[in-house]
Order: sequence, then structure tokens, then C-alpha cells
Amino acid sequence: MEATLQKGFFKPQRFVQLLFRDFTSGYRSTLIAMAAVAGAMILFAVLTALGIRFGGQPRDLSGEFYFGFFTNILFIGGLIVSSLAFREAHRRGAGIFYIAIPASTFEKLASKLLVTSLGYALGTVIFITALSALTEAILWLIFGFGLGFFNPMTMIVLYCLIGYLIAQSVFLLGSVWFKKAAFVKTVLWIILFGIAATAVIIVILRILEPRYFDWSAYRTGSQAVSGASFKWTDEYLGGLFAPGTRAYAGCMAFYTIGKILVFGVLAPVSWLAAYFKLGEIEV
Repeated sequence: MEATLQKGFFKPQRFVQLLFRDFTSGYRSTLIAMAAVAGAMILFAVLTALGIRFGGQPRDLSGEFYFGFFTNILFIGGLIVSSLAFREAHRRGAGIFYIAIPASTFEKLASKLLVTSLGYALGTVIFITALSALTEAILWLIFGFGLGFFNPMTMIVLYCLIGYLIAQSVFLLGSVWFKKAAFVKTVLWIILFGIAATAVIIVILRILEPRYFDWSAYRTGSQAVSGASFKWTDEYLGGLFAPGTRAYAGCMAFYTIGKILVFGVLAPVSWLAAYFKLGEIEV
């Protein structure tokens, strides 16, 4: 905290310099990755067009081909990049140089956040839009038809961007929290949280709707065995989650609370936790 006060919480000129550093660091790797993606997209587009030409399939794909590339690059690539954001701070021996950068903890976190969230998301939209236009031009020159232009000005693209910005905050926290294999460990913790949440929901359903759960004892040879069974057939589930039931009301309540937590709480809490954890690293 004392070091932060000495540096100043936020200075625009210093922040711009740090932001430029984070944007340009590793630019060679970024250019190589962009070239690889461009080559793969053009290759797959040509192969897809060949399949359409000789397979007699409809030629109007309405840009779905490019949208698939967009979502994969946005989420898979973006979450990996976010999980590597603070890798420099955890490097043995070299981490001291990042910690010694004359910037506050807030500026360091805000810079990485902007680069890996809005910076990466907008960069992906611009890159895929330009690349799809180039690919379409090549396809029209070779085959006389294309796969449909990628339109970034749609609601589905906006929803993808919002979803990415929320998911990215968790992986940015993982980048600060875990020293090694941040992406894998973050995914593991998400899976464990999902399993725990599912278990809690099942327990709540067991308490509120016990008739849909059956605990019975049966005999196998000379040994008595107890087992649990769930009456979760379509007939039972139709009655369990029918409008007006307690389960239905509970699901709607969980849905509303979940939307508030995911869209309104998850990202700010992740940023705040990442800020304090980064401050601990710098001590």
C-alpha cells in the first residue's frame, strides 16, 4: 500500500505508457498467430467451397462459416491469452522486473484487463471481418461464389462479446492467482464449482420434492444392498417443473439470481480479487 501511495494510484501519462507496453509486448508471436489463423481460414474456406461445388450443396451459408471461426478465436484464444496475462509476474528471477515497473497495482491490472478484454475482443472482430472479406474475394475469383460475408453488426456477435468479457474476467483472475498452468487450473476450478453447485441443487430438490427421489433396499444373493434412484422420467419431470410448482418457482428464482451473479457480480468480483492478489505478489 505504501508503495502504491508513493507511485500514485493513477497517472494518465504513466498508464498510457504501460498500456502501450502491454499492447506491443509479444507482437511477433501475435503476428505469427494471426498468419496461422489466416492461412487456416483460407484453406478451410477453399476446401468448403470445393465440397459445395462438387457436392451440390446450397451456396448461401450466410457467413456461418466465418462466425464459427470468430467464436473459436474469441473464446478459446482469448481465454488462453487472458490466462497468460500475468505470466511475467510469476517467472522465477524475471518477475522482479515486472514488479519493479514504476506503476501502481491498479494501473497494472487495468492495463492487462483492457488489453485482454476490450482490446482482444475488438481486435478479433476487426481481424475476422477483414479476413473474411479477403477470403470471400479469393473464393469469388476461384469459384464464382462465396460462403457469405461475416457481419459483425449483429446481436449474436454482441452477445458473444458480452459472454467473452464475463468469462475473461475469471481467467484473468486465474492468471494472477496461479503461478503455473493458469488456464488448466482455472478450467479445473470451474468444473469443480459446477459439480458442487449441481450437488447443492440436487440436495435442495431432495428436500423440497422428496417424492421424486427413491431410496430402496434390495437383496443380491445373501447380501442386502441399498441404492438411490431418481424418478426423473419425462412424466415425473413434467410434473416436477410444471408452472405453479415449488420446483418451477425455485428454478425461476435460481435463474434470476444466476443472471444477476453472472452478468452483474462475477466480473467486478473477479477484478477486485485479482487486484488484491496482485498487490500481494508485489509485496
